Amino acid sequence: MVFAIAALMTVLSGVISGIAHSIQRRSLDSLPELTPRAFLQRHFHLVLAIFTTPLWLLGGVLAVSGALLRWQAFSAADVSILKPLTNINILVVVFICVYFWGEKMGRAEWLGISSLLGGILILSLVAEERELLGYNVPMYSLCSVICGILTVLFVLVGSIRRSSDRDKELFFALGAGILYGIATIFLKAMTIEVRLILEDFNVLDIATLLQLVTRLSFWLYVISSVFAFFLLQCAYSHRRASVALPLNNSLSTLVPIIVAAFVFGDALLQPIGGLLIFPFSFLRPIGIITILAGVLLLRHFQGISSTLKR
Repeated sequence: MVFAIAALMTVLSGVISGIAHSIQRRSLDSLPELTPRAFLQRHFHLVLAIFTTPLWLLGGVLAVSGALLRWQAFSAADVSILKPLTNINILVVVFICVYFWGEKMGRAEWLGISSLLGGILILSLVAEERELLGYNVPMYSLCSVICGILTVLFVLVGSIRRSSDRDKELFFALGAGILYGIATIFLKAMTIEVRLILEDFNVLDIATLLQLVTRLSFWLYVISSVFAFFLLQCAYSHRRASVALPLNNSLSTLVPIIVAAFVFGDALLQPIGGLLIFPFSFLRPIGIITILAGVLLLRHFQGISSTLKR
């Protein structure tokens, strides 16, 4: 009974999250085009315009409400089982944005979105929680730098003046996904660091909070999350949340899986009874390949799909 209630709360949080993203995407139609270049040139005016837009604020309130509901559900049942249910927000966003907001997608793009969703579900199903007593600091630093470089490259490509709206939504969403993904690693690292000192982790405890604000991982988490949020809004500003959100969610799921293999020693192949059994032991590589295939489909065929619709 407890699990059923937690599952229902998780699904509801996913629906609320999807509605929130859809509303925020719609609200950006009334605002100037959002890009990192525009933000650097007139950051105060853009931030003020965003936070004084009632429809965008409504989406923000719904997003926070969905997050709180999801955290409550996760505290009551196994996270690894409930987590796949949160991806219903992708289906909600695609439905609302395509059938109500009029966003257009070609057949190859539908195939790409389906591939992304399939990969996310596979990786979510094999996610597991385990207690860690430390991590590989050199690999942690190296992976952080690599993710930062990839994000900068995606942002630069998306910011080129001749880039189309489709390129901007693609590369900004990919950059946001990488940042959200590495933020998960930062979150895990700071949890480990605090546990090693206090033997406990409770965000409501003053001692925990004092330890958090002195950790580099905490500030890396905050900075990466803020920039990821901004990049996702930039992607939405270029008209298709039905593409941007699946891209963001897929990378934010993929990056922690890959990075954790180097930083926390997580295995990409999962033995079953000491044996590698296909396909069950290979679900993580299959999920990774499925997501990468979806990204390639969206990038390579988006121009063809656009031409076919004209």
